[in-house]
Amino acid sequence: MSSPQVIYGHLKEVRDLKVDKILKKAITIDSSDSISKTVGVLVNSDSYEVFCMDGKDVLTISARELLGIKDIGDVKIKSLLRKIQPLTRNDTVEKAAAILSHYRMRSVPVVEGNEIVGVVNGKDIVELLQKQDLKWIPASNILTADPITVTSTDSIATARKLMITKRIDHLPVIKGGKVSQVLTSMHLLQVIKPTERLGMGLRGLDLQKKYKENIANMGSTRIPNLNTNAPLSLVIESMLKNDSSCCLLTLWDHVHGIITYKDIINLLESKVPSDVPLYIVGLPEDYSSAEIVKTKFDKIIRNLTKVYPEVEQAKASIKTIHNPDSNRPHYEVSVRVFSPYRTYNYTEMGWDLSKVFDTLGSKLIRNLSQRSKKRWKTSIRKVDKHDIF
Repeated sequence: MSSPQVIYGHLKEVRDLKVDKILKKAITIDSSDSISKTVGVLVNSDSYEVFCMDGKDVLTISARELLGIKDIGDVKIKSLLRKIQPLTRNDTVEKAAAILSHYRMRSVPVVEGNEIVGVVNGKDIVELLQKQDLKWIPASNILTADPITVTSTDSIATARKLMITKRIDHLPVIKGGKVSQVLTSMHLLQVIKPTERLGMGLRGLDLQKKYKENIANMGSTRIPNLNTNAPLSLVIESMLKNDSSCCLLTLWDHVHGIITYKDIINLLESKVPSDVPLYIVGLPEDYSSAEIVKTKFDKIIRNLTKVYPEVEQAKASIKTIHNPDSNRPHYEVSVRVFSPYRTYNYTEMGWDLSKVFDTLGSKLIRNLSQRSKKRWKTSIRKVDKHDIF
């Protein structure tokens, strides 16, 4: 497995690049627009997100978030929009990557004088990474193992529910024991796009009828499918060549994992000053307790090394889970601890990010200290009595 510390140093040029160099046109709406018009804008522009300004605030909504809407008529979109942190022209790609990861987005707007002047797309960041020599990083380093799948005979409603509840945008479709295509949130968004010839009273009935239909051949067949041992450079090349937002990794016709743009962008993690190499991805600078979180993560790992000295490095990934029924942010934090023997993964969720790290710290120390004691006892048993005296 390639060391995060080596990867971090290798990608410095990309991390330090100013976002102004890769700025693209933003897809915007007005907060007074209807939900149905917003859906139409996303489908027609083939965009995953749209943005708008509300005073000094930047608001957004994504394709997957719109899948949960029951009434897509002339209801205003404003109540569903969520506030996000924008970029400035002088910000770096590293900061853009942090925001993309934290808000689970595919693009982040750049604002100048209370006006959205463009966006930085995750795909464009991946194109920057394509120019780096990444043949030495195996795809297995960053894949999401055992992705959730559906069958071609499952209903569209089943796929929609999975995307909403599991917060995912890609569902491999199994047909005849093999993956036949991949269904995305953008495909389902086309299903809920209102048909202009239908009256308002008929739209809901027509939508329910569509949801009951089988997935069948819906989805994209232009999805790269590589061996789990493939180098990351080949994964990126295949995704860009096929204009695909994901790549499947298979082993003996079994879907072993999936890689998305998000997984690749997470390579641009931020480093936390510490005796043990520590990395955090998804912690925007506008978070009021950002420095406290970094300090806590450092303290957790320093305390952990006292009971489990095998720790070589650790990585934390922070995501905001949007809840339209509450203004409070809900956080999901995943921590990976690397040792010479294996990698340990822990996940915790909560409203208070500082308390989430406290809970994770207790879990890590309790679990890994027990493993250290077991290894010590095993080593003692293996020592010959003649070596003791």
